[in-house]
Amino acid sequence: MSDLINDDSFEIAKTKQYILSIQVSLDGFSFLIVHPDEKRIVAYKSSPLKISSDISLARHLKEWLETENLLKNQFKIVRAFIFTENFTLVPEEYFGQEKHRNLISVLFDKKTDNHFVENKIVDLNTNLFFPVSHDVSAILNNFFNKNVEIFHPVTNLIQTPVESQKRNVSFILSTKKFFYLVIFRNHKLLLANSFQTQHSNDLVYNVINTFQQLEIARSETKVYLAGSIYQNSEIEALLKPFFENVGNLKMEGIIANPEIIENSIQLYLTIK
Repeated sequence: MSDLINDDSFEIAKTKQYILSIQVSLDGFSFLIVHPDEKRIVAYKSSPLKISSDISLARHLKEWLETENLLKNQFKIVRAFIFTENFTLVPEEYFGQEKHRNLISVLFDKKTDNHFVENKIVDLNTNLFFPVSHDVSAILNNFFNKNVEIFHPVTNLIQTPVESQKRNVSFILSTKKFFYLVIFRNHKLLLANSFQTQHSNDLVYNVINTFQQLEIARSETKVYLAGSIYQNSEIEALLKPFFENVGNLKMEGIIANPEIIENSIQLYLTIK
């Protein structure tokens, strides 16, 4: 478990002014605290864990939250990003109470321990739809007195404002068991999906195979890596022989000292 890394400007007494973003995954937990007015990252902490399954995720999450005294303070906004392989994008016109129920039965295993969260993506007139266990949801809502917004990481990636001279833009965010791949062509979303990875070569194979299936020129693509700097360097080395333009997701307008950035901060957390 790493220690809290904080900017000199961080003040515990002012947490009501800050935005708290939490990452919840089988790889462990982390949080990022941002001063929204100054657009400055003021604190960050990562707690890597090897969690065996979604069944034990809630227990580990509860234990982690209870040990992080800083998170017991009040924040201006609290956002929790839940890593799950299963998600889908559904156009707005397909939503409605009856259609909502049909979507659940068709798109996902209808497990009694899950409920389904919708993230609205305004620019696409679309909702990203994904399952979250009742236990995880209850723990977050109880701990933060129901003042928590739950998001899927891909929601952030799809809404990432980036500029590129290339025709295509792609985002990759990886965990130890799977990775997310998002691809745009001329600002139009072509793909948002997850792929399992038993070995690092699985990531390369699935990325290249997806580009071939979609008939997208890799030479005309800018690939942004949205994980930690350390993690991204490994992925960049794997992709460099196949992509001319690979780099870290840029945190436009966000101020952070090098000590925070050079550690295991997940870059996608800075987007919202």
